[in-house]
Amino acid sequence: MSKPDRFAPSIPWVLFLMLMVFFCVFPRLLIAPLLLRIADEFDVGFDAASRLFLTVSTGFIIGLFASGFVARRITHRWTVTGSVALAGAMMIASSLAPSLSFLHATLFSLGFANGLYPGSGVASVAGMVPDLHRGKALAIHESGPNLAFIVAPLATAALAPFVGWRGVMAVAGAASVLVALSFGSFGRADRARGEPPHFRNIGVIARNRSFWVVSFLLAISSVGAMGVYSELPTYLIVEHALDETLVNTVIGASRIIAFAAILSAGALSDRFGFRAVVLVIMGLTGVATIMIGLTSGSVLLVGVFIQPAVVGAFFPVGVRELTEIVAPKTRNLAVALAIPPANLAGGGIAPFVLSAVGAAGGFRAGFVVLGLMIIASIATLPLMGGARAQSR
Repeated sequence: MSKPDRFAPSIPWVLFLMLMVFFCVFPRLLIAPLLLRIADEFDVGFDAASRLFLTVSTGFIIGLFASGFVARRITHRWTVTGSVALAGAMMIASSLAPSLSFLHATLFSLGFANGLYPGSGVASVAGMVPDLHRGKALAIHESGPNLAFIVAPLATAALAPFVGWRGVMAVAGAASVLVALSFGSFGRADRARGEPPHFRNIGVIARNRSFWVVSFLLAISSVGAMGVYSELPTYLIVEHALDETLVNTVIGASRIIAFAAILSAGALSDRFGFRAVVLVIMGLTGVATIMIGLTSGSVLLVGVFIQPAVVGAFFPVGVRELTEIVAPKTRNLAVALAIPPANLAGGGIAPFVLSAVGAAGGFRAGFVVLGLMIIASIATLPLMGGARAQSR
Protein backbone atom coordinates (compact mmCIF):
# COMPACT_ATOMS: atom_id res chain seq x y z
CA MET A 1 0.00 0.00 0.00
CA SER A 2 1.46 3.37 -0.95
CA LYS A 3 2.15 5.99 1.68
CA PRO A 4 -0.65 8.39 0.57
CA ASP A 5 -3.15 5.56 1.12
CA ARG A 6 -2.13 4.91 4.73
CA PHE A 7 -4.79 5.45 7.38
CA ALA A 8 -2.75 4.91 10.57
CA PRO A 9 -1.03 8.36 10.70
CA SER A 10 -4.42 10.08 10.73
CA ILE A 11 -6.01 7.97 13.47
CA PRO A 12 -4.86 10.07 16.49
CA TRP A 13 -6.27 13.25 14.95
CA VAL A 14 -9.51 11.54 13.95
CA LEU A 15 -9.84 10.34 17.56
CA PHE A 16 -9.24 13.88 18.85
CA LEU A 17 -12.01 15.13 16.57
CA MET A 18 -14.19 12.28 17.84
CA LEU A 19 -13.62 13.66 21.36
CA MET A 20 -14.54 17.15 20.15
CA VAL A 21 -17.82 16.05 18.59
CA PHE A 22 -18.56 14.12 21.81
CA PHE A 23 -18.29 17.30 23.88
CA CYS A 24 -20.26 19.21 21.28
CA VAL A 25 -23.19 16.76 21.42
CA PHE A 26 -23.00 15.57 25.04
CA PRO A 27 -24.38 18.74 26.72
CA ARG A 28 -27.44 18.76 24.47
CA LEU A 29 -28.20 15.10 25.22
CA LEU A 30 -28.43 15.81 28.95
CA ILE A 31 -31.78 17.56 28.47
CA ALA A 32 -33.71 14.30 27.92
CA PRO A 33 -32.68 12.45 31.11
CA LEU A 34 -32.99 15.70 33.10
CA LEU A 35 -36.33 16.74 31.58
CA LEU A 36 -38.63 15.61 34.41
CA ARG A 37 -36.38 17.29 37.01
CA ILE A 38 -36.43 20.54 35.02
CA ALA A 39 -40.22 20.32 34.63
CA ASP A 40 -40.66 19.78 38.37
CA GLU A 41 -38.46 22.74 39.35
CA PHE A 42 -40.23 25.18 37.02
CA ASP A 43 -43.65 23.63 37.74
CA VAL A 44 -44.63 22.73 34.17
CA GLY A 45 -45.76 19.50 32.52
CA PHE A 46 -43.34 17.26 30.66
CA ASP A 47 -45.03 18.17 27.37
CA ALA A 48 -44.37 21.88 28.01
CA ALA A 49 -40.79 21.18 29.10
CA SER A 50 -40.27 19.22 25.86
CA ARG A 51 -40.40 22.53 24.00
CA LEU A 52 -36.80 22.95 25.11
CA PHE A 53 -35.89 20.43 22.41
CA LEU A 54 -37.50 22.64 19.77
CA THR A 55 -35.60 25.65 21.13
CA VAL A 56 -32.26 23.83 20.90
CA SER A 57 -33.07 22.60 17.40
CA THR A 58 -33.94 26.10 16.20
CA GLY A 59 -30.61 27.42 17.47
CA PHE A 60 -28.85 24.45 15.89
CA ILE A 61 -30.33 25.15 12.46
CA ILE A 62 -29.36 28.83 12.58
CA GLY A 63 -25.86 27.80 13.64
CA LEU A 64 -25.61 25.40 10.71
CA PHE A 65 -26.49 28.08 8.20
CA ALA A 66 -24.04 30.48 9.86
CA SER A 67 -21.26 27.87 10.02
CA GLY A 68 -20.11 28.38 6.43
CA PHE A 69 -19.65 32.11 6.99
CA VAL A 70 -17.82 31.50 10.27
CA ALA A 71 -15.55 28.83 8.76
CA ARG A 72 -14.90 31.10 5.78
CA ARG A 73 -13.50 33.74 8.12
CA ILE A 74 -11.71 31.71 10.83
CA THR A 75 -11.07 28.29 9.11
CA HIS A 76 -12.52 24.88 9.97
CA ARG A 77 -10.01 24.34 12.79
CA TRP A 78 -11.06 27.35 14.81
CA THR A 79 -14.73 26.83 14.02
CA VAL A 80 -14.50 23.37 15.61
CA THR A 81 -12.70 24.81 18.65
CA GLY A 82 -15.09 27.73 19.09
CA SER A 83 -18.16 25.52 18.71
CA VAL A 84 -17.26 23.26 21.62
CA ALA A 85 -16.05 26.13 23.82
CA LEU A 86 -19.28 28.08 23.30
CA ALA A 87 -21.39 24.97 23.95
CA GLY A 88 -19.63 24.50 27.28
CA ALA A 89 -20.10 28.13 28.26
CA MET A 90 -23.83 27.94 27.49
CA MET A 91 -24.21 24.83 29.63
CA ILE A 92 -22.63 26.65 32.55
CA ALA A 93 -25.04 29.54 31.94
CA SER A 94 -27.97 27.08 31.77
CA SER A 95 -27.03 25.69 35.18
CA LEU A 96 -27.63 29.18 36.60
CA ALA A 97 -31.00 29.74 34.89
CA PRO A 98 -33.42 31.59 37.25
CA SER A 99 -36.43 30.93 35.00
CA LEU A 100 -37.63 28.69 32.20
CA SER A 101 -37.42 31.62 29.75
CA PHE A 102 -33.75 32.15 30.62
CA LEU A 103 -33.14 28.42 30.13
CA HIS A 104 -34.74 28.62 26.69
CA ALA A 105 -32.37 31.47 25.79
CA THR A 106 -29.21 29.69 26.92
CA LEU A 107 -30.23 26.42 25.28
CA PHE A 108 -30.95 28.27 22.05
CA SER A 109 -27.35 29.53 22.20
CA LEU A 110 -26.19 25.99 22.97
CA GLY A 111 -27.95 24.78 19.84
CA PHE A 112 -26.32 27.56 17.82
CA ALA A 113 -22.90 26.49 19.09
CA ASN A 114 -23.64 22.86 18.17
CA GLY A 115 -24.66 23.96 14.67
CA LEU A 116 -21.26 25.47 13.98
CA TYR A 117 -19.54 22.09 14.31
CA PRO A 118 -20.84 19.53 11.74
CA GLY A 119 -19.71 21.14 8.49
CA SER A 120 -16.20 21.90 9.71
CA GLY A 121 -15.85 18.66 11.67
CA VAL A 122 -16.86 16.43 8.76
CA ALA A 123 -14.77 18.46 6.29
CA SER A 124 -11.74 18.09 8.59
CA VAL A 125 -12.11 14.32 8.88
CA ALA A 126 -12.77 13.84 5.16
CA GLY A 127 -9.80 16.01 4.26
CA MET A 128 -7.23 14.28 6.45
CA VAL A 129 -7.73 10.65 5.30
CA PRO A 130 -7.40 8.94 1.89
CA ASP A 131 -10.62 8.28 -0.03
CA LEU A 132 -10.15 4.54 0.49
CA HIS A 133 -10.53 4.90 4.26
CA ARG A 134 -13.04 7.73 4.48
CA GLY A 135 -15.92 5.50 5.56
CA LYS A 136 -13.91 4.08 8.47
CA ALA A 137 -12.67 7.53 9.52
CA LEU A 138 -16.17 8.99 9.53
CA ALA A 139 -17.43 5.95 11.44
CA ILE A 140 -14.80 6.62 14.13
CA HIS A 141 -15.80 10.28 14.19
CA GLU A 142 -19.49 9.41 14.48
CA SER A 143 -18.68 7.18 17.45
CA GLY A 144 -18.35 10.44 19.40
CA PRO A 145 -22.08 11.21 19.36
CA ASN A 146 -22.83 7.57 20.16
CA LEU A 147 -20.51 7.76 23.16
CA ALA A 148 -22.38 10.89 24.21
CA PHE A 149 -25.66 8.93 24.00
CA ILE A 150 -24.11 6.40 26.40
CA VAL A 151 -22.55 8.81 28.87
CA ALA A 152 -25.40 11.35 29.12
CA PRO A 153 -27.98 9.10 30.84
CA LEU A 154 -25.32 7.29 32.87
CA ALA A 155 -23.83 10.58 34.09
CA THR A 156 -27.31 11.78 34.96
CA ALA A 157 -28.06 8.59 36.90
CA ALA A 158 -24.79 8.92 38.82
CA LEU A 159 -24.74 12.68 39.49
CA ALA A 160 -28.29 14.05 39.44
CA PRO A 161 -29.39 12.48 42.78
CA PHE A 162 -26.52 14.34 44.48
CA VAL A 163 -26.03 17.62 42.58
CA GLY A 164 -29.37 18.02 40.80
CA TRP A 165 -29.87 18.96 37.17
CA ARG A 166 -28.01 22.23 37.61
CA GLY A 167 -24.89 20.50 38.89
CA VAL A 168 -24.91 18.01 35.99
CA MET A 169 -25.09 20.86 33.47
CA ALA A 170 -22.32 22.82 35.20
CA VAL A 171 -19.93 19.84 35.24
CA ALA A 172 -20.64 19.07 31.57
CA GLY A 173 -20.09 22.70 30.58
CA ALA A 174 -16.78 22.98 32.42
CA ALA A 175 -15.50 19.76 30.82
CA SER A 176 -16.46 20.99 27.34
CA VAL A 177 -14.59 24.28 27.80
CA LEU A 178 -11.44 22.49 29.01
CA VAL A 179 -11.44 20.07 26.05
CA ALA A 180 -11.96 22.94 23.59
CA LEU A 181 -8.99 24.81 25.06
CA SER A 182 -6.86 21.67 24.74
CA PHE A 183 -7.85 21.20 21.10
CA GLY A 184 -7.13 24.83 20.33
CA SER A 185 -3.61 24.34 21.71
CA PHE A 186 -2.73 20.87 20.44
CA GLY A 187 -5.39 19.62 18.03
CA ARG A 188 -5.22 19.24 14.29
CA ALA A 189 -8.03 19.98 11.86
CA ASP A 190 -8.50 21.36 8.38
CA ARG A 191 -7.05 24.88 8.12
CA ALA A 192 -8.98 25.48 4.90
CA ARG A 193 -11.78 28.02 4.86
CA GLY A 194 -15.36 26.86 4.47
CA GLU A 195 -17.84 27.59 1.71
CA PRO A 196 -20.71 29.88 2.76
CA PRO A 197 -24.18 29.14 1.34
CA HIS A 198 -24.07 31.26 -1.84
CA PHE A 199 -26.89 30.80 -4.34
CA ARG A 200 -24.54 29.30 -6.95
CA ASN A 201 -23.27 26.59 -4.59
CA ILE A 202 -26.74 25.89 -3.24
CA GLY A 203 -28.11 25.62 -6.77
CA VAL A 204 -25.56 22.99 -7.77
CA ILE A 205 -26.34 20.89 -4.70
CA ALA A 206 -30.11 21.39 -5.04
CA ARG A 207 -30.02 19.89 -8.54
CA ASN A 208 -28.39 16.74 -7.17
CA ARG A 209 -31.17 14.16 -6.76
CA SER A 210 -29.04 11.93 -4.56
CA PHE A 211 -28.54 14.81 -2.13
CA TRP A 212 -32.28 15.03 -1.52
CA VAL A 213 -32.61 11.30 -0.94
CA VAL A 214 -29.72 11.21 1.53
CA SER A 215 -31.07 14.32 3.27
CA PHE A 216 -34.49 12.72 3.65
CA LEU A 217 -33.00 9.52 5.05
CA LEU A 218 -30.90 11.57 7.47
CA ALA A 219 -34.07 13.27 8.68
CA ILE A 220 -35.89 9.97 9.19
CA SER A 221 -32.87 8.48 10.97
CA SER A 222 -32.63 11.56 13.18
CA VAL A 223 -36.26 11.08 14.17
CA GLY A 224 -35.47 7.46 15.00
CA ALA A 225 -32.38 8.45 17.00
CA MET A 226 -32.93 11.85 18.64
CA GLY A 227 -36.73 11.72 18.63
CA VAL A 228 -36.85 8.34 20.34
CA TYR A 229 -33.98 9.13 22.72
CA SER A 230 -35.55 12.44 23.80
CA GLU A 231 -38.84 10.89 24.86
CA LEU A 232 -37.79 7.35 25.81
CA PRO A 233 -36.92 8.15 29.48
CA THR A 234 -40.26 9.92 29.97
CA TYR A 235 -42.11 7.11 28.17
CA LEU A 236 -40.54 4.36 30.27
CA ILE A 237 -41.13 6.24 33.54
CA VAL A 238 -44.67 7.46 32.81
CA GLU A 239 -46.05 4.58 30.73
CA HIS A 240 -44.21 1.61 32.27
CA ALA A 241 -43.62 2.98 35.81
CA LEU A 242 -39.90 2.20 35.79
CA ASP A 243 -37.44 3.80 38.23
CA GLU A 244 -35.64 6.91 36.91
CA THR A 245 -32.14 5.67 37.77
CA LEU A 246 -32.87 2.27 36.22
CA VAL A 247 -34.22 3.89 33.07
CA ASN A 248 -31.18 6.13 32.57
CA THR A 249 -28.83 3.22 33.24
CA VAL A 250 -30.62 0.94 30.75
CA ILE A 251 -30.75 3.63 28.05
CA GLY A 252 -27.07 4.42 28.52
CA ALA A 253 -26.08 0.76 28.45
CA SER A 254 -28.15 0.19 25.32
CA ARG A 255 -25.88 2.56 23.42
CA ILE A 256 -22.76 0.53 24.15
CA ILE A 257 -23.58 -2.11 21.55
CA ALA A 258 -24.05 0.67 19.00
CA PHE A 259 -20.28 1.09 18.76
CA ALA A 260 -19.85 -2.19 16.91
CA ALA A 261 -22.77 -1.37 14.62
CA ILE A 262 -21.41 2.09 13.76
CA LEU A 263 -17.88 0.88 13.01
CA SER A 264 -19.19 -2.11 11.07
CA ALA A 265 -21.51 0.07 9.00
CA GLY A 266 -18.63 2.35 8.04
CA ALA A 267 -16.50 -0.56 6.86
CA LEU A 268 -19.43 -2.30 5.14
CA SER A 269 -20.36 0.87 3.25
CA ASP A 270 -16.78 1.02 1.93
CA ARG A 271 -17.24 -2.53 0.63
CA PHE A 272 -20.89 -3.00 -0.34
CA GLY A 273 -22.08 0.54 -0.98
CA PHE A 274 -24.65 2.90 0.47
CA ARG A 275 -27.93 1.38 -0.67
CA ALA A 276 -27.38 -2.20 0.50
CA VAL A 277 -26.27 -1.14 3.97
CA VAL A 278 -29.06 1.42 4.39
CA LEU A 279 -31.71 -1.14 3.39
CA VAL A 280 -30.70 -3.33 6.33
CA ILE A 281 -30.29 -0.46 8.79
CA MET A 282 -33.68 1.16 8.13
CA GLY A 283 -35.53 -2.15 8.14
CA LEU A 284 -34.12 -3.24 11.50
CA THR A 285 -34.59 0.25 13.00
CA GLY A 286 -38.25 0.31 12.05
CA VAL A 287 -38.93 -3.13 13.53
CA ALA A 288 -37.13 -2.25 16.79
CA THR A 289 -39.05 1.05 17.10
CA ILE A 290 -42.35 -0.79 16.67
CA MET A 291 -41.24 -3.22 19.41
CA ILE A 292 -40.82 -0.30 21.82
CA GLY A 293 -44.42 0.72 21.23
CA LEU A 294 -46.06 -2.72 21.23
CA THR A 295 -44.23 -4.68 23.92
CA SER A 296 -43.48 -4.57 27.64
CA GLY A 297 -41.23 -6.30 30.15
CA SER A 298 -38.15 -8.11 28.86
CA VAL A 299 -39.23 -7.86 25.21
CA LEU A 300 -39.48 -4.08 25.57
CA LEU A 301 -35.93 -3.97 26.94
CA VAL A 302 -34.75 -5.96 23.91
CA GLY A 303 -36.26 -3.27 21.67
CA VAL A 304 -34.67 -0.54 23.78
CA PHE A 305 -31.27 -2.20 23.32
CA ILE A 306 -31.56 -2.98 19.59
CA GLN A 307 -33.08 0.27 18.34
CA PRO A 308 -30.25 2.74 19.15
CA ALA A 309 -27.60 0.32 17.92
CA VAL A 310 -28.99 0.00 14.42
CA VAL A 311 -30.26 3.55 13.92
CA GLY A 312 -26.91 5.01 15.00
CA ALA A 313 -25.20 2.98 12.29
CA PHE A 314 -26.86 5.08 9.60
CA PHE A 315 -25.10 8.35 10.35
CA PRO A 316 -21.52 7.49 9.31
CA VAL A 317 -22.95 5.87 6.19
CA GLY A 318 -25.16 8.85 5.38
CA VAL A 319 -22.45 11.43 6.07
CA ARG A 320 -19.96 9.46 3.96
CA GLU A 321 -22.43 9.47 1.08
CA LEU A 322 -22.83 13.24 1.40
CA THR A 323 -19.07 13.66 0.98
CA GLU A 324 -19.16 11.44 -2.12
CA ILE A 325 -22.08 12.97 -4.04
CA VAL A 326 -20.81 16.57 -3.99
CA ALA A 327 -17.55 18.24 -4.99
CA PRO A 328 -14.86 18.29 -2.24
CA LYS A 329 -14.96 22.08 -1.82
CA THR A 330 -18.70 22.01 -1.01
CA ARG A 331 -18.65 19.12 1.49
CA ASN A 332 -19.12 21.42 4.48
CA LEU A 333 -22.00 23.17 2.67
CA ALA A 334 -23.71 19.87 1.81
CA VAL A 335 -23.56 18.85 5.47
CA ALA A 336 -24.79 22.29 6.57
CA LEU A 337 -27.77 22.03 4.18
CA ALA A 338 -28.68 18.40 4.93
CA ILE A 339 -28.53 18.48 8.71
CA PRO A 340 -30.98 21.37 9.49
CA PRO A 341 -34.13 19.51 8.39
CA ALA A 342 -32.78 16.34 10.01
CA ASN A 343 -32.16 18.11 13.30
CA LEU A 344 -35.46 19.98 13.20
CA ALA A 345 -37.32 16.74 12.56
CA GLY A 346 -35.43 14.57 15.05
CA GLY A 347 -34.38 17.03 17.73
CA GLY A 348 -37.37 19.39 17.70
CA ILE A 349 -40.58 18.27 15.99
CA ALA A 350 -40.45 14.55 16.87
CA PRO A 351 -39.95 15.07 20.64
CA PHE A 352 -42.68 17.74 20.67
CA VAL A 353 -45.15 15.50 18.78
CA LEU A 354 -44.31 12.37 20.78
CA SER A 355 -44.69 14.25 24.08
CA ALA A 356 -48.03 15.73 22.98
CA VAL A 357 -49.24 12.29 21.87
CA GLY A 358 -47.98 10.84 25.15
CA ALA A 359 -49.76 13.47 27.21
CA ALA A 360 -52.95 12.48 25.37
CA GLY A 361 -52.38 8.82 26.26
CA GLY A 362 -51.02 7.64 22.90
CA PHE A 363 -47.34 7.09 23.63
CA ARG A 364 -47.41 3.49 22.37
CA ALA A 365 -49.15 4.37 19.10
CA GLY A 366 -46.63 7.14 18.49
CA PHE A 367 -43.71 4.70 18.51
CA VAL A 368 -45.54 2.23 16.25
CA VAL A 369 -46.35 4.89 13.64
CA LEU A 370 -42.75 6.12 13.77
CA GLY A 371 -41.44 2.61 13.16
CA LEU A 372 -43.69 2.19 10.12
CA MET A 373 -42.45 5.53 8.72
CA ILE A 374 -38.83 4.42 9.07
CA ILE A 375 -39.51 1.20 7.18
CA ALA A 376 -41.40 3.09 4.45
CA SER A 377 -38.40 5.41 3.89
CA ILE A 378 -36.59 2.52 2.16
CA ALA A 379 -38.78 3.23 -0.89
CA THR A 380 -36.73 6.39 -1.62
CA LEU A 381 -33.49 4.49 -2.34
CA PRO A 382 -34.27 3.76 -6.03
CA LEU A 383 -34.64 7.52 -6.61
CA MET A 384 -30.92 8.14 -6.13
CA GLY A 385 -28.79 9.09 -9.10
CA GLY A 386 -25.86 6.89 -10.05
CA ALA A 387 -23.00 9.35 -10.49
CA ARG A 388 -20.77 10.67 -7.73
CA ALA A 389 -18.86 13.90 -7.61
CA GLN A 390 -15.46 12.27 -7.99
CA SER A 391 -16.45 10.39 -11.16
CA ARG A 392 -17.95 13.40 -12.92
